[in-house]
Amino acid sequence: MNANLKITSVNLFIRGITLAAKFILIILIAEIFTLEQLGVWGIFTTSITLMMYIVGIDFYTFSTRTFLRVPPKERGAMLRDQFVFYLLNYAVLLPILAFTLFPGIIEMKYIFFFYAILILEHLSQEAHRTLVVFSKPLQANILLFFRNGLWVYVLVILWLLGFEKLKTINWIFIFWISGGIITLFYSAYTFSAFRLTSIKTIPINWKWIKEGIKVSLLFFTGTIGYRIIDVADRYFIKYYRSEAEAGIYVFYATLSNLIEIIVYTAVIIIFTPKLIEQFNSDTNNYKETFYQFARQIIYYTCGAFILLIAGVIPVLFFLDKPEFSENIPVFILLSFSKAILSLSLIFHYILYIRRRDRQIVIATIIGAVITIALNFIMIPVIGMIGAAISTLTGLCLLFGFKFIFSYKYPEAKTIFKKPQTE
Repeated sequence: MNANLKITSVNLFIRGITLAAKFILIILIAEIFTLEQLGVWGIFTTSITLMMYIVGIDFYTFSTRTFLRVPPKERGAMLRDQFVFYLLNYAVLLPILAFTLFPGIIEMKYIFFFYAILILEHLSQEAHRTLVVFSKPLQANILLFFRNGLWVYVLVILWLLGFEKLKTINWIFIFWISGGIITLFYSAYTFSAFRLTSIKTIPINWKWIKEGIKVSLLFFTGTIGYRIIDVADRYFIKYYRSEAEAGIYVFYATLSNLIEIIVYTAVIIIFTPKLIEQFNSDTNNYKETFYQFARQIIYYTCGAFILLIAGVIPVLFFLDKPEFSENIPVFILLSFSKAILSLSLIFHYILYIRRRDRQIVIATIIGAVITIALNFIMIPVIGMIGAAISTLTGLCLLFGFKFIFSYKYPEAKTIFKKPQTE
């Protein structure tokens, strides 16, 4: 077994048991709680995901490129400066959320849980991204297991042992927070092993932070556009239809995310640092690596899609709720949407590596605008199926424009034909 395959196998195993925890939890929530409670959970988790991008404004897209261009001894100071920026952002944005999210979207009784989980999730996510940039995929996936897996298994075991009082949304939030705290301790321990001594010797670089904000805002526009395509439909369903329908939709959307997560774990996390480095140093190796990158995305996307469609059948038998079985076309459309999104990453990374950031933003904004318009038109009339069609349309547009923008570059040709060594 070669080194890359071994790393991929270990990462897939750790990510697999983490994924299993996530989907065991959503399946048990769907089985134990009412559809309305499932809807509350779905809107809460969707809002956490969305707000994580807002409090971070995609600063990591700037810092990632910078980390790879400086000597390792200077990276500690950059990590500290990035953390300083996040603390300032929390101080400004978190109070504003109290007026925008509560109580119109999320009930006020959940405000403490929301803030605690949002901060812990965001810091954990940034630690995970940094480990990926440092080419530490194993540590990154261990971190992810502490963040999304361990606490779920403990909670589920307690449920199975008969601790009925723990079968509430509040207790799920408490265990989630505990997982976030454990993750931060693990992150601190992991980064301490890197001996990032420049934290003590280099002062805070406010100029670097300002430059990062300026660069990141462009990416942030594109990210928010993508997130609008991905999650806006859930808020529309809650507003136009019901919390119960939002619960069913979020359940299927969570299952369909498996495709994106598998591709990220098996391909993106392994290839991205290598592609960025080789693009600036070795053209031949870059083309060859990109060919492997594109092939792997296609293989894993197709495999995950087939696995997911086949795997949902026993899940529906287990739930034994007609509301889920009646809406299986929604799940198929959402799964196909995620497959399209995963395939679009081939062209996304051509643009990203070549710093064609405006083209990424343009493609995303077009998809987002069309998705919002279709949500307005279709959800009031045909409900969840309209939401799924809107999302699929938006992601197809995203795929199409990224393909058009990137196809003029030579590595795009390697998708169809293996490059020749010069």
